[in-house]
Amino acid sequence: MKKISIIAAVLLVVATATLAMAGRHGRTGFDGNRQMNPSVIAALDLTNEQTEKVQALHDSAAKITTPIRAQIVTKRTEMKLLWMQTTLDADKIKATQKEIQALMVQIRDTRTDTRIAFRNLLTPEQTSKLIASGFGKGSYHKKGGGYGKGKGGGYGKEQGRGCWGSQCGECPRNRQ
Repeated sequence: MKKISIIAAVLLVVATATLAMAGRHGRTGFDGNRQMNPSVIAALDLTNEQTEKVQALHDSAAKITTPIRAQIVTKRTEMKLLWMQTTLDADKIKATQKEIQALMVQIRDTRTDTRIAFRNLLTPEQTSKLIASGFGKGSYHKKGGGYGKGKGGGYGKEQGRGCWGSQCGECPRNRQ
């Protein structure tokens, strides 16, 4: 039984690390979902020099955050293994949790520094366009989030506009 647990733990670590590294390729950026929105960038009418600087910022942020993200994946896997033990070690769990939080703070700080540098590259007119586009609010605040009918993210036919009432029969919240 102990051999099976060890094999399962090793496979879990390898699979998680592989998925993390493959899934993050080229996905760091400036808005809430780690991607530069191409339509927003196009609407800003960046000069060639600005475009090169934006790409350099993007690459720099990716270079900094990719190893940190890999560390987070490793720590989360360690956390899962700690929780799978028959006898829990509360001190190790709390210490690992604090390590994960510290790594996440490093990523947030890098994201903030990058976004500030990006904004400093823009002219006042470009900054106004950027603000008007809703840039920086993250995907949570975008129109269409939630459950129900309509275009956007979430569950239901064509995913939701935030339809939470009984009129939305496909909403998981209405299932009993």
